[in-house]
Amino acid sequence: MTSKLLLALLSTLLLATASVQAADDTVLLNTLGYTTGQSVLLTHMAVGTLADAFVGKTYKSDQATTFINTYINVTKGMKDQMKKLVDEGTLSKSDSQFVENTIDVLDLVLREANDLKDYISSGKQADAQAYDSSRKKALKEIKTLLSIKD
Repeated sequence: MTSKLLLALLSTLLLATASVQAADDTVLLNTLGYTTGQSVLLTHMAVGTLADAFVGKTYKSDQATTFINTYINVTKGMKDQMKKLVDEGTLSKSDSQFVENTIDVLDLVLREANDLKDYISSGKQADAQAYDSSRKKALKEIKTLLSIKD
């Protein structure tokens, strides 16, 4: 279901983008950059909210696992699309660098999500610490990517 929704969303975006031939590429790329950054930040926040809800016993292990798997799959899909965009070779050097940096940050968000998944599965303190460490690292790089000041 989630994959179908993501595919429909991406298809709609591509069709809308294709029909906006007269749009300034700079405006279009900046808009996509902002929405991409927002997506990365919100995914990181959703993973953290899930961690809090799981620790607070709002969700049982199977429910939390379903959610985290969804976050992981959607994030992998986004990363794959970003990789395809870079591989096309049509972006300017600075735009390509932003996308590559975003891919690197997505890897950190995926690490964070997978560490949480390990903790949900095991309940071990070592897995909780690994999640906390990867969460902090991901947040630091998200702030750098999005030029967020502390």
